[in-house]
Amino acid sequence: MPTTFDELIEIFVQEPVFAACFALLLMNWFFHYRFLRRFGFEDTPTQLLNALLLFLVLLYVYPLRFMASFLYNALILRRGDGGPGAMLSWEQSRTLMIVYSLGFALIYGVFGLMYAHAWRKRIELDSVERVLTESEIHGHLISAGVGMLSMSIAAIDARWVSWAGCSCFLMGPLHAVHGRLTRRAIERFRGKVPGAPPAS
Repeated sequence: MPTTFDELIEIFVQEPVFAACFALLLMNWFFHYRFLRRFGFEDTPTQLLNALLLFLVLLYVYPLRFMASFLYNALILRRGDGGPGAMLSWEQSRTLMIVYSLGFALIYGVFGLMYAHAWRKRIELDSVERVLTESEIHGHLISAGVGMLSMSIAAIDARWVSWAGCSCFLMGPLHAVHGRLTRRAIERFRGKVPGAPPAS
């Protein structure tokens, strides 16, 4: 809580940081909601994976907030003495990137495991639902893989931290290609396989 007027103003200056963190956490919530809505499992493996996901998200909040504040202060506000991590050494930057990327990779790795568990119980899924389930596994593994790539680049050399951050931009084209392949796979099934929903 702010105790001075300047601290109150700083809260509003840092509002984009809060919005960015909220958007990323909301995206994770949506992925989780969609999984539970689609399958509704209540078995022990699902409960354990849910608990692990909650633990990782709660832990991930700290490096996420620090990273977002660091980038906002350094790149947008261009001030070297404001906000957490405004002036980091190369080693500190590398550690931050490794911790952030590892948390990112682990979260999406757990999402992948949740869908892999659903795939193992796919006896009640029709053809299109099987394609969608496989697509979710691959999509979350793509995200986890990009996180691991970013972490690996940062771990090699502290001066490569910028390249580690830039590797996150691979998410866009990779998921675009993945989405296109998924749509093509669904089109092959709809209207052609018994039990599959009709084409809309």
